[in-house]
Amino acid sequence: MVSSTAFLAGEYIAVETYSLSVFYGETQAVKDVSLPIARNRVTALIGPSGCGKSTFLRCLNRLNDRIPGFRMEGRVRVLDVDPYGKQVDLIELRRRVGMVFQKPTPLPMSIYDNVAIGARSHYGLRGKKLDEVVEQALQRAALWDEVKDILKRPALQLSGGQQQRLCIARMLAVEPEVILMDEPCSALDPISTFRIEELMIDLAKDHTVIVVTHNMQQAARVSDYTAFFMYGELVEYDSSKQLFLSPRQKATEDYISGRFG
Repeated sequence: MVSSTAFLAGEYIAVETYSLSVFYGETQAVKDVSLPIARNRVTALIGPSGCGKSTFLRCLNRLNDRIPGFRMEGRVRVLDVDPYGKQVDLIELRRRVGMVFQKPTPLPMSIYDNVAIGARSHYGLRGKKLDEVVEQALQRAALWDEVKDILKRPALQLSGGQQQRLCIARMLAVEPEVILMDEPCSALDPISTFRIEELMIDLAKDHTVIVVTHNMQQAARVSDYTAFFMYGELVEYDSSKQLFLSPRQKATEDYISGRFG
């Protein structure tokens, strides 16, 4: 049984699901999840592997659509829009709802062009204005000082941590309002992880950040709110301070204390 969401009083809700269930063929991956997510906060989704966290996350910008057998029940609202509505422009949805994946996904082109590609295609920017957008995005992703003199080099020559921040810069260049992060630090070294964690906190000043993580310490460090999933169900949702210090459900306590997972 999920605890009350009274702790969200006073928050503007940017994303909300209502009795969301997701199926892949006969397999149910998410079971009747109702979850409001606050704007300009970091919300962490935690739980053991295969518990539905990533499936839930990908419902918010429709990245599950092409998976064979995918079927969804219930409702989703993202920025006051039904992303599954008949008139929804998927390109515009995915501009407003950006995604950072577990493995960095730089494009096989220069550092500059990786960041510029979205701003060119979405806004038609060129020349000095495009240069300004690229610089600003790289600065916000805490990468500008490391790459400002090598912008024409292939992005694939960057380290893993730099590539992940480059992917974040590429996303920021198209001005998303919601940022989805699916295990963004799992393939990174501790120093790069620390930089991404700092970046998550900073991004929440202007964006709604939803992050899937297996790292309990990371969730406690960076998030304002945490939702615990198990077997496709939402077991507990609370402020991160409350959930990690004094969980209301025994299953939550067992998971965060390392008894399983």
